[in-house]
Amino acid sequence: MKTFDFHLDQKVTTWMRTEFEIEANSLKEAIEIAKQKFNRGDLDEISWEEIDGLSEVLQPSENNNQPTAEIYYMNEDGDVREVFNNDKSTSPRALNYW
Repeated sequence: MKTFDFHLDQKVTTWMRTEFEIEANSLKEAIEIAKQKFNRGDLDEISWEEIDGLSEVLQPSENNNQPTAEIYYMNEDGDVREVFNNDKSTSPRALNYW
């Protein structure tokens, strides 16, 4: 019996946390500064981490009917081919590459 190598790619939505500090004279002022930093994109370059337990796999209907799950096969030469996706508007792709 042979072994075949596959991987599954899935599109997900998740929440990420960016921790930062603001120096201000009051909480009200700090909140305003934080909002301004967000609106200017100043927080985009700060590292962030995923909040555990909040990832959800998207369905094609939530992704303009585009696939959100794809299965790939890797052959002995390292070539990777998509062999299936969950796009409901077309039939699943058959393994007819080789």
